[in-house]
Amino acid sequence: MENQRPEGKNIAQSPFFQNILKKAETYLKHPSQVAQLISDSLKKASSKKGVGALAGEVWENLQLLTRMLKAVMAGDYKGIPSSTLVGGVAVLIYFITPIDLIPDMIPVIGLLDDATLLAWFMTSIKSELDKYKEWEMTQPIKVSPAETEPAAPHNADTSWGTPKYSDRTGSDVETQTRNDI
Repeated sequence: MENQRPEGKNIAQSPFFQNILKKAETYLKHPSQVAQLISDSLKKASSKKGVGALAGEVWENLQLLTRMLKAVMAGDYKGIPSSTLVGGVAVLIYFITPIDLIPDMIPVIGLLDDATLLAWFMTSIKSELDKYKEWEMTQPIKVSPAETEPAAPHNADTSWGTPKYSDRTGSDVETQTRNDI
């Protein structure tokens, strides 16, 4: 029996995906829609990352693609061809669409076409991804506001170095010096 697995290029050339490409162009006019799409894609991928079809390399590729799209949408990363941008958004739309060429409700196999399309796309834009990764390595690490908030007050013993009990005077506290050791 021949391998029935869909190929990424065939998926990308399907009429179904061609419609998604048109939808992706509309998304790009609304950065908040792209941000929501990225969030939805990462949520779906996180919930499925133990599934064989969405393990390891596919998960890493999805994260790389979403980071690149975020940087472009924020205006931080420039020079990416519009076809790459539209294609990346279209891949994410396809990924979160539950009914595609192989419905996601079919366990494991339902994610296979998503993973195959993502792998094909990532391979087709490899040089662009390499440029992005080089650029990304030169960027300072951004700390989110939640990480910069002051720590919650703690209940540390502020009596360090003072007598612990009121029945002891400061002079009867024994201390050891380096010379005593």
